[in-house]
Amino acid sequence: MRSLTAPELLGAWEAGHPHSGPGRALALLCAAWPERSPGELARLPVGLRDSLLLAVREQTFGAEVVGLVPCPACGEQVELAFQVSDIRVASGAPVPEVLGVECEGHAVRFRLPDSRDLAALEAGPEGDGPRRVLARCVVEARREGVDVETGELPAAVVRAIEEAMEAADPQARVELSTQCPACAHAWAAAFDIAEFFWREVETWAQRTLREVHTLASLYGWSEEHILVMSPWKRQRYLELAGT
Repeated sequence: MRSLTAPELLGAWEAGHPHSGPGRALALLCAAWPERSPGELARLPVGLRDSLLLAVREQTFGAEVVGLVPCPACGEQVELAFQVSDIRVASGAPVPEVLGVECEGHAVRFRLPDSRDLAALEAGPEGDGPRRVLARCVVEARREGVDVETGELPAAVVRAIEEAMEAADPQARVELSTQCPACAHAWAAAFDIAEFFWREVETWAQRTLREVHTLASLYGWSEEHILVMSPWKRQRYLELAGT
């Protein structure tokens, strides 16, 4: 695994900017793996996608992750600080493309959710998101040899499918034990590497564009010339320019 270069990061930021979260995550993956098609990357299970994003983020911005999350009890901004390795799930045996569960007389075959499903969820109507994702992922549902619509599956069967999905793709759901220093409220804070990494890239890109603008205005250098400089060297030129 390698880090993304400055031109690659800016290219991913530009490509992902018009899209919602799943499209932005794919833009970052496409920059890191240009040899793989966007369609192939879009079909990766969410947990596998996130494990790849964690690896790219670690190589590009470092192993330490620091962020803020609001306390659900009092609204205080609570700092989260951890290492990428703290939330990385060890890879196990390859997961079959189609999984199955049997529960309450139902036999259901399904695949794991991927970026296409997340994008469809964001583009669809509000409410009952898990059921809509399930409807996209269920390949076949039968009871006593008769086909059953996904919407007709009992709650216990739905829970069994969701638990099987989580067990097969554990990196897709990351929660951090958190306690608010202001009110002592404790909760499990969800961490979304795709959203977090994108915010970091966006902050970096806006700062870098300001640097490029300043140096190009002062010295007449091209964007390409400036971006191939190391951040340390760019900063030295900016200091000499008094900015």
